Amino acid sequence: MDQKIIYDFDAVVSREGTYAEKYDARERFFGSAEVEPFWVADMDLPTPAFLVERLRERIEHPMFGYTEQYDAVFDAIMWWMRNQHGAEVAQNSISLSPSVVTSISMAIQAFTKPTGSVAVLSPVYGPFFSCTQLNGRTVADVPLLVEQGRFAIDYESLEEVLTRPEVSLLLLCNPQNPGGRVWSMEELDQLAVLCRDNEVVLFSDEIHSDIVYPPARHNSLLNVECARDIVLMAHSIGKTFNTSGLQSSFTIIPDPGLRSRFRAAQNRAHAGDINLLGKVALASALSPPGADYKQQLVAYLHENTRQVCERLQQLESVEVMVPEATFLVWCDFRKYGRWQDIFKRLIKEANVALSGGTFFGPAGEGWFRVNCAHPRSQLLAAVDRMVAAFSGK
Repeated sequence: MDQKIIYDFDAVVSREGTYAEKYDARERFFGSAEVEPFWVADMDLPTPAFLVERLRERIEHPMFGYTEQYDAVFDAIMWWMRNQHGAEVAQNSISLSPSVVTSISMAIQAFTKPTGSVAVLSPVYGPFFSCTQLNGRTVADVPLLVEQGRFAIDYESLEEVLTRPEVSLLLLCNPQNPGGRVWSMEELDQLAVLCRDNEVVLFSDEIHSDIVYPPARHNSLLNVECARDIVLMAHSIGKTFNTSGLQSSFTIIPDPGLRSRFRAAQNRAHAGDINLLGKVALASALSPPGADYKQQLVAYLHENTRQVCERLQQLESVEVMVPEATFLVWCDFRKYGRWQDIFKRLIKEANVALSGGTFFGPAGEGWFRVNCAHPRSQLLAAVDRMVAAFSGK
């Protein structure tokens, strides 16, 4: 029997000199190259050694030409979706894509008119706004409600938006970024019914779906029966295995008609494939060793987010959303004043760089997002500095 690998997530590995955006863009975004970065949603935890070794093996071959889309990639995706998310997926329903954001852009082009509008539930991942606007469409923003310390969907406002003739696409973050909310099957079913009844295509960004904390369980829209004719589900190995730089994601579309329109948009943009190493990574990561790594990673991140929330809750003027999923903690600093002043204080007094809430839309103003996917010693020291900086002020 193979010996179980125990992963060490406490080791601090320097990313200096690797052109990591989280580090190398600090001067540009925060005015300091020394501030500790807890903003960009990638991990400061190593990609598992088995995946690194598989990539190394391929790199040792001296040719890196054009590659086919081969069965091992699709078999791995189908296995992962069945084994980890209880979703049966047909191979012909899978389309490869450089990133989930690329797929969002393709969906906007495929399912909306040039004068059309895209519905979003905010605060939400910034490219939901920017992709829509860069494609010349308008955003129909439906702010989420905050109920008992977590996000909830305002179905009444959403229904009003979905009945508008110019709205033909809804972008959903499932699980929710930045709030870490796991949507229930009942919530997703109600959402899907509204979309179906108003002939609105539903795009489900499930990139964070592997990072879910017990007792919560991820509910994929692929498993919502009434959504199967209207849904596109996008996922990636980027968050789970810290491989966002490999540009390897996939979109699953059960309905043949939607699939054809989506792939036509991909073909027009030459955006229907991923690079050679991305294919190697997908085929290797979405596997039993990958599932074991994921299980240990989730346990570590769960404890990280728990301790971060516990520490931040010492600040009476900060409201903290305890995440059910993602390695992100969403915090309301509005009682401390203008977000611009809070942003400066975090840098100057705590030496911490966080994602500001306005990146997630107008509803995020005054909030900040903490990336907890760091070695625990590094993470908690930074959070303690934040608490010290804002205690009694």
